[in-house]
Amino acid sequence: MATPVDDAQDDEKAAPGTPVPAPAPVPAPAPAKPVSAVVGEPLLRPLAPAKPLPVVTFDKVTKSFGDFTAIKDVSFSIEDHPGRGEFVCILGPSGCGKSTVIRLIAGLTPQFPASSGTVLVDGQQILGPGPDRGMVFQDYTSFDNRSVLDNIAFGLECRGVAKAERNDLARLWIKKVGLSVDKDADKYPHQLSGGMRQRVAIARTLILEPRIILMDEPFGALDPPTRSRMQEVMVKLWREQSPTIFLITHSIEEAVYLADTIIIFSSSPGTVLKVMQLEPPHKPALEAQRDPEFLDTVFGIREMIEKLESSNRAGD
Repeated sequence: MATPVDDAQDDEKAAPGTPVPAPAPVPAPAPAKPVSAVVGEPLLRPLAPAKPLPVVTFDKVTKSFGDFTAIKDVSFSIEDHPGRGEFVCILGPSGCGKSTVIRLIAGLTPQFPASSGTVLVDGQQILGPGPDRGMVFQDYTSFDNRSVLDNIAFGLECRGVAKAERNDLARLWIKKVGLSVDKDADKYPHQLSGGMRQRVAIARTLILEPRIILMDEPFGALDPPTRSRMQEVMVKLWREQSPTIFLITHSIEEAVYLADTIIIFSSSPGTVLKVMQLEPPHKPALEAQRDPEFLDTVFGIREMIEKLESSNRAGD
């Protein structure tokens, strides 16, 4: 419906025969810069206000294997932010139960089910593995008898996606993780470096668009330059797809660079000592890791974990 102002403007139309001037051309909008290209702005957009129901909830969760207790009374929740999931890093001394936590979320035995307490995804109790959760392991988990293309397309094949469609999607993901369709698509895992194999594993997981991605030391065996490049690949893909990611790492620098939330665990049996909220990264990994503020955060966490490990060695 036209407003009164619109009606008045309609009444002032030119008389017949009067030339009507052409409207001034509207300048095309300048192409938007990618967020990562704007100096001083975050590589990721800030988190939107959370929905009422968390993505993941642990409520007094304990997991024991016989007489050994891996985690005890673990409680935390990760909120559901529309448009971008949180990147959650789990830190703590060796043997504190970090892998137990994400395998409980994944529904993988023998860690699943919990001995006591409740683990929820979107408010629902976990019954086992599901397509809403994808896992990337530290060990290279590609199928040795499949090419890069077929490895990445494997999950789509299991879902019954037609061959032409899944191969087209797999080629797209080969490029997204920084590999070459022409040079790498037909290679087999034994022909790839460690970094390339982890790119394949990440592509095979993200092509299925899971709501939650669980990563257990995926970059642990990579050399530092390759590790930094893989961190930047993860930030780029996370920005595009926006899942909630849980990452286990022993690298404090990696956690501080990538995380919205860091959960620090005590020595075994693991309990939650501290939950930290961080700002999204503003710079590429190698540049960010030279910032004084970044280094202060890293040193503070390192001091906390070293005290835990010293107490563990002393038998406290």
